[in-house]
Amino acid sequence: MARRVYYRISDRPDGCFDAVVTIEPDTVVRREGFVSLAEVEDWIEGLRDLMAALGAPLAQAESDKGPDRAEIRSDYLCLPGGLRMRR
Repeated sequence: MARRVYYRISDRPDGCFDAVVTIEPDTVVRREGFVSLAEVEDWIEGLRDLMAALGAPLAQAESDKGPDRAEIRSDYLCLPGGLRMRR
C-alpha cells in the first residue's frame, strides 16, 4: 500500500528556505538551506517525480501555522544541501 507523502516549505529568519517532507506514518525528512524559493521548488518537483514513480504522490501539507519554534534556530547559515531525517 502506498504511503501518503506531504511537504511543507518554511522560510527562515536568515532568508533561506527549508523543505520538510512527512512520509506517513512516522518519517520526517528535512532538507535545509535552500538559498531561493525557486531552488526549493525545483527540488520539490524532482521529489514529486520520484514519489509518483514509486506510487506515492506528493502533496503540499495544509497548515495555517508557521514552523514550530523548535524548528527555528537563529544560528543557521545558508549551507546548501543539508539533509536530516527523523523517525
